[in-house]
Amino acid sequence: MTKHLSEAERRAQILRAARSVFIEDGFLVARVSDVAKRAGLSKGAVYFYFPSKKELFLALVHEEHENTHAFIDEAERDNRLAHIKLLDLGQRYLQYFAGLKTPPKFFLMMTEQAVRDETIREEVQAVHQRFLDAVTGIIAQGVAEGTFRPLDPSVVAQMLKAMIDGFAGEAAIGVRPDATGLTTDGINLILNGILAPPMDPPTESA
Repeated sequence: MTKHLSEAERRAQILRAARSVFIEDGFLVARVSDVAKRAGLSKGAVYFYFPSKKELFLALVHEEHENTHAFIDEAERDNRLAHIKLLDLGQRYLQYFAGLKTPPKFFLMMTEQAVRDETIREEVQAVHQRFLDAVTGIIAQGVAEGTFRPLDPSVVAQMLKAMIDGFAGEAAIGVRPDATGLTTDGINLILNGILAPPMDPPTESA
């Protein structure tokens, strides 16, 4: 007999099964019936919560970025100076990828499927833009404060996003980022590239 679960618990159960099936079989080969079997449910029960295989996949895309969205939301509410906010955000991402118990293989699958499917691509691009907008705002704040060089905030944000995606891709194939080294020397390297040089003390007139 199927155990009674709340709607949220049942959705989570189905999504866990779908993630495993998609990773093992690939999106194109995987079937809703395979997901149902993995979850110990009927196919109709899966369709009750998710009308299609694509809806299942899109729900997993949302789930994949739930934690990182929380990092961005916190950064945008943070009232500290920009360089402190940026340092904290970078550390959170690095610690997240370094601390995962299993490689985030769905990250690579999500990117691969976005190449093939316009709806999924638009969803992934929206998540990508969410990060860029937040980090662009932090960089612009730092430029206005005078702590960052007068760089184009959107360009710096794109570079940082590419680095984050690179770490995620490495983690997906089992290459764990060196969280200690990257949060010290790695972040120092980035900050030294965008921090404004210190002002020379004024000299006394003769």
